[in-house]
Amino acid sequence: MNILYDFLRTFIYILFVSFFCTNVVALSSDWSIGDSSKVRLISPYSQNNNKELLIGLEYEMDPGWKTYWKSPGDGGFAQNISWENSANINNLEVLWPTPEKFQILGLTSLGYENKVIFPLKLEINDESQNTFVNLQVNFLICKDICIPGDARVFLEIPSGNKELTDNFFIMERSLSFLPEHNFDSSYINNVNASIYKDNDNSLIKIIAETDKSFLNTNIFLHTPFGLPVVKNSLVYSNNNKLITAEFKYAKDLISKEQFPIEIIVQDENHNFINMLDVQVKNISPPVKENNNYIYFILISLLAGLILNVMPCVFPILSIKLMSVFSSDQKNARVSFFTTAFGIIFSFILLGLVFLFLQYFKFSISWGMQFQQPYFLLFITLVIFLFMMNMFNQFEINLPSRVSNFSLLNNNNLYLKDFFNGFFATLMATPCSAPFVGTAITAAFTQNYLIGINIFLFMGIGMSSPYLLVATFPKLVNFLPKPGKWMIYVKYFLGFLLLATVIWLSNILLNFFSLSFLILSLILFLILSYRKKIPYFQNIFTIVILLGIFYLPSVKSLQNNPALKYDERWLNFFEVDINQLVNKDEVIFLDITADWCATCQFNKVNIINSNKIIKLFEENNILLIRADWTRPNKKVNVFLEKYERFGIPFNAFFSKNFPNGILLSELLSEKEILETINKIKYE
Repeated sequence: MNILYDFLRTFIYILFVSFFCTNVVALSSDWSIGDSSKVRLISPYSQNNNKELLIGLEYEMDPGWKTYWKSPGDGGFAQNISWENSANINNLEVLWPTPEKFQILGLTSLGYENKVIFPLKLEINDESQNTFVNLQVNFLICKDICIPGDARVFLEIPSGNKELTDNFFIMERSLSFLPEHNFDSSYINNVNASIYKDNDNSLIKIIAETDKSFLNTNIFLHTPFGLPVVKNSLVYSNNNKLITAEFKYAKDLISKEQFPIEIIVQDENHNFINMLDVQVKNISPPVKENNNYIYFILISLLAGLILNVMPCVFPILSIKLMSVFSSDQKNARVSFFTTAFGIIFSFILLGLVFLFLQYFKFSISWGMQFQQPYFLLFITLVIFLFMMNMFNQFEINLPSRVSNFSLLNNNNLYLKDFFNGFFATLMATPCSAPFVGTAITAAFTQNYLIGINIFLFMGIGMSSPYLLVATFPKLVNFLPKPGKWMIYVKYFLGFLLLATVIWLSNILLNFFSLSFLILSLILFLILSYRKKIPYFQNIFTIVILLGIFYLPSVKSLQNNPALKYDERWLNFFEVDINQLVNKDEVIFLDITADWCATCQFNKVNIINSNKIIKLFEENNILLIRADWTRPNKKVNVFLEKYERFGIPFNAFFSKNFPNGILLSELLSEKEILETINKIKYE
């Protein structure tokens, strides 16, 4: 309705100007020309007889140049307008169009690009007298460099009956970029702000409601403090008619207990501004995070080391350690160093990919590739082939021409060992072992250099067993001498890999039909009777088998079966936690996934234990679960709100703790009991 109204109003104005105003003239000042920019004043009327008059301050900048909003953000400064030398003006108010977010010189700022008109509301002293506008404008424009501007512009508007100029339509269009402030003429129903402060941080929480859906919404804040532009957490309700946004700042940036705040809510359905007076509320301080660089490095090393004993990775490590018995000491040392290098290299590559995606505003998380069915198919097939080899069911013999090729020669680049390290890293990513979540969160919330260092030292931590054996190969002397026992160990490792295949197949059932498992079994049986598969002679047979293996399952991907939840749990995607908290409910949230090994450990040993189930029931805890086995934008946004980039995610919510009490990645009964008591008695 607003868009239609604006269009009709503009259309009527154009008709009026075209047919009834035959003596239309322009009324504007000369351009004040500077480096890469120019500034002038324009008036929609050639005369004025009112106490209030709107004119425009017009900027034209060279392509790519930008100037700043009244809260510019991390860099730059807003324009300053001096009008003391004007005549017949009691007051001048600048009306600011809704800004855009942009990056300049590595800083995030708010402002305008190429061309912008700032409407100026003049309060006239005597409408029967001529009005003389004399402005001194100081501003800043930036592109690859920043250039300060100093413009002096003059405009005289005679008194008399208003007559339109050809600037009238330009001014009307510029007014359409101003945010609406009247609830009655907007889809917005309500915009509220709350300010919280603890010992370290200040938090601005914005809640907005609409009759129409919010979609890709931007929220801009103007306060007396010149706050920087920070990445806010934006959570949409199920029907997209309510949004909650939180802006986190250092405590010292908000220096008053009470202050005015302007909030702009902007998307394709809205352009609304609300001005409020807010009072800061003090909240209990959270646990202080240790931002020391050494702390991050130690956590990263420990997290990487622990990944080796996780069920996703341990079979790969064991197979590699077994290989030491089939190699001489010198070759074993080089082989282990190569595997360690593969792990470290793959962690750095993984970190670069994650940080690249983060820079371009993609949602990222540890283990996100395990939400992709085709990656799961590939990794399951590779593990399956590893397993078959451990059971001596097949061996792929390369022709001499191929095996003699320099890149595949074992005495050359040890590609197989490098691949083992790379593969071990891939298998580690669904495991949110203790300290992994802390390290990953630090990597994605600190600067990029620290982020890459965290991934580097996680790789060093995970490769430390390989580096230890490579550095001190005589450690193998503490192991029993090679013998028949190695066959049994090899079969044991094969069964570990079989368990991994079953685990991955269970995850794949979220994407594919049961035919996937049946065809896997058929492929297993066929290969079990073909112990030697010549590389070229039977390549056609392998392709056919893989076709049978994949295609029916890929077709069933479109079935998209519905997620199943325990009847005791509410579906995260069907409820609104904020509304439940406002109804004085106490909530326990569990974000989990079938591919998350730590999630399954928490579920089996803690969450589903009789003691914890009874504790939830006695305290009327509302249980909500989100299954993140498949990608879901709502979960991504929710996790980003709490600066978490992996799961498990467990938290309690209540009216006294609307922002939640986050729990450890590895849950304990004691921690859950203490948190419930905290909610009850505080």
